[in-house]
Amino acid sequence: MDRVAARRPGRRAAPETPAARIRRLEKDLRVLSGRAARVGEITEELNTLDLERIARTATQGMSALLEARTSSLYLYDYGSKELVLKAHTHGYPLTERIAPARAKRTVMATAVAGLVPVRVDGFAGWEKAHRARLVRPFASRYGTETCLSLPLHTANFLVGALNFADRAGGFDPERDLPAAAQLARIVAMAVRNCRLFREVQSQAHSDALTGLRNHRAFQEALRTEIHRAARYGRPLGLVMLDVDSFKELNDRHGHPAGDAALARLGGLIRDALRREDFAARYGGDEIAILLPETPREGCLSVVRRLMASVKDARCVHQGKRLPLSISVGVAQFRPEMTAAQLVESADKALYRAKQAGKGRYSEAARS
Repeated sequence: MDRVAARRPGRRAAPETPAARIRRLEKDLRVLSGRAARVGEITEELNTLDLERIARTATQGMSALLEARTSSLYLYDYGSKELVLKAHTHGYPLTERIAPARAKRTVMATAVAGLVPVRVDGFAGWEKAHRARLVRPFASRYGTETCLSLPLHTANFLVGALNFADRAGGFDPERDLPAAAQLARIVAMAVRNCRLFREVQSQAHSDALTGLRNHRAFQEALRTEIHRAARYGRPLGLVMLDVDSFKELNDRHGHPAGDAALARLGGLIRDALRREDFAARYGGDEIAILLPETPREGCLSVVRRLMASVKDARCVHQGKRLPLSISVGVAQFRPEMTAAQLVESADKALYRAKQAGKGRYSEAARS
């Protein structure tokens, strides 16, 4: 009997009983329900204008959903035309900036170029099917040849790319890809909304001509910095400056020339200051600069450096070189001062500098 059974080509599996089929379908339904619930939770977490939270949810939350060991989020910078790393779950550093134009044959660049997801379950098979070679500079760092790269875009506006790798068994095109693609669209919209919100905020607090902050933003920053300096006993400097003979410049060369001078000055100020410093167009040709955590000598060093930069700069409008020099007043915050008193102190010092002649600075009286 055993010999006869051994000659048989193969026994068919016993047909699934109705009860077994019901149990299997119930199990599949529970899995799908749990997955749908998690997709809903991730969607809710992405409903925010906090870019850090969006990046964390996109990498960590979606990695758990897709059971991917690693993930990374790159956002597209239209200025440099590069993909810039925003967040990742790798246990080692990743390349911070990638230019798709120079990395055309990577998985991420392929997805971004075509604006379609790229799913790989074995690189040899993918390359054969697509008749294309992929560049994998960090292949040794991965445990499998499974990866999924999702381009992030709204209409034809590229937002970035979201990448997942090392999923045991690969990414299922019917189970994983639809959920991933749906969430990728939500991530793209969330990032885009966040960036637009930041742009609107920046415009509301910025001066278009100089590229510095505006008067309203300065008043808000002044209150914040005075409160911090008074509470923690930290130094705070205020610089007030304006363009020498600005009215004469406008009268002689025209208001567009005056605008050109202010725009040039704004650029020089941005280049001369530190990240933590706060410069704003106070009004007309007057500029205010807050210098947090900066004692007297540090403030004077900033002033001297800025004045030297202005003196050496060329300001040209319609082929004509314009005269550009500044007068500066410097004041240090004292605990008994109000915001108005600090501004008045720096403004009086500026007035004394202008009375002494062009291209000078003056310190407020110290008590």
